[in-house]
This record gives sequence, C-alpha cells and structure tokens, in this order.
Amino acid sequence: MVAFVCSQFVLHAQSDYKSALGIRATTHITFDMVSLSYKTFLSDHNAIEINAGYGGRNMSIPMTGGRTAYSPAISLSGSYQYHEDIYTATDEHLRWFAGAGLNFFNIFSEHQNYKGFGTALFGTAGLDYKFKAAPVNLSFDWRPSIYVISPSEFLPIQIGTIGLSARYTF
Repeated sequence: MVAFVCSQFVLHAQSDYKSALGIRATTHITFDMVSLSYKTFLSDHNAIEINAGYGGRNMSIPMTGGRTAYSPAISLSGSYQYHEDIYTATDEHLRWFAGAGLNFFNIFSEHQNYKGFGTALFGTAGLDYKFKAAPVNLSFDWRPSIYVISPSEFLPIQIGTIGLSARYTF
C-alpha cells in the first residue's frame, strides 16, 4: 500500500516541460527591471533559472544643483529551484518552488556612491504554471536579497522583489 501511494506521487511529479525561454519583469528597476529568462529542469523536481537583466533609473547627482542623470545597469543571476506539484481538481500544471541564487550586477552612474559592481545572495519562492494547450509557462516569484558587495548607497538587505516570467516551453 505504501509503495502504491509513493508511486503515485512519483508518477504525478513528472515535469510538464524540460526547458523554457522568455522574459522576466520585476519590481526592482535598478538593475533587473526586465530580463531574458531561461529555465531548465535537471530532474523532475530540480531546476535552474538564469536571467540576464537590464534596468536603470534617474538619479540626482550630488553638488550639481539638482541635476539628474539616467543610470543604466546590467545583471546576471542564476538560481537553483526545487519544484513540487500543487494538486488541483482539474489537474492543472501548477507547482510551487523555492530555492536560492546569486546575482551579479554593474551600475553605470554619474552618482559616485551609486555606481559600480555588486553581488547579492537571494532566496526565491513562487508559483510555476504550464498551460496544457500551449507551449507557454508563467512564473510568479519573490526574491529577498542580501548584498555581499554593492555601491555604498545600497542597503545591505532588500526585502525582495516580485517577478513575473512568461516563457516559451520546449
């Protein structure tokens, strides 16, 4: 009986897609407002996600009489995610996930305390949905971060950003 119950979880846990490529938009405009997003499953429950991002914002430049300048930035992040099915009455392809990752970024700014290289450790948790009738995946996530290296204007901890990804699955 126990073997039968366990086998049902294993059979139902099969991935609905192997890999996906698309975009990820976040509430964090500084360095990863929009990213190219690639996700691939290493096994039924284990996946990695890689994001190459771009962001930027207008910054007030000190001692210039209130002049502002746009500060563009780029980023590269990678995370490991553990996925588990959420069972629904209609057997949707819905999962929750949790994991952790590392983010590298560089901000190009005239504001000396705001420009430069940084890296952060982040946690990630969210929901992942694969449409049954289309090769499309949507993902919603939350990423709190701890900055290991950052420009001096950054606070050491960021409570997190909310992200939404839309990807083509293959």
